[in-house]
Amino acid sequence: MMNSIKIAPRLWFEESLLGATLNYQSSNDPESGVFFRVGLSFHSLLDCDQRLGRLSCLWTIKDGSLCVRGDHEELTLIFSAVDGSPIQAGLSLFGEELQAFRYAVNALASRQMVSLN
Repeated sequence: MMNSIKIAPRLWFEESLLGATLNYQSSNDPESGVFFRVGLSFHSLLDCDQRLGRLSCLWTIKDGSLCVRGDHEELTLIFSAVDGSPIQAGLSLFGEELQAFRYAVNALASRQMVSLN
């Protein structure tokens, strides 16, 4: 069974065999919002985790579907998709949600190291 880690009311990670999937529902009303699912490999999780440890962070996944930028006080996640026309949605994390995101990225990235040993 794969685990999930809730970050915010509409943002959560799901563990997968190859890393994790970051899910984001852009609206409280599922019919008016966009549901983003971004697959993150263990390599991407490790890279993002390293960037999150710096004073300021700017990290983008290779396909451009997720950009993480900010610092130790606030991170902004920008989700992008193409469904005919480009779609973007952003979410700012601070306080407990920021700490939960940092913890989840670190924990999920660390699972690769455990499974390799």
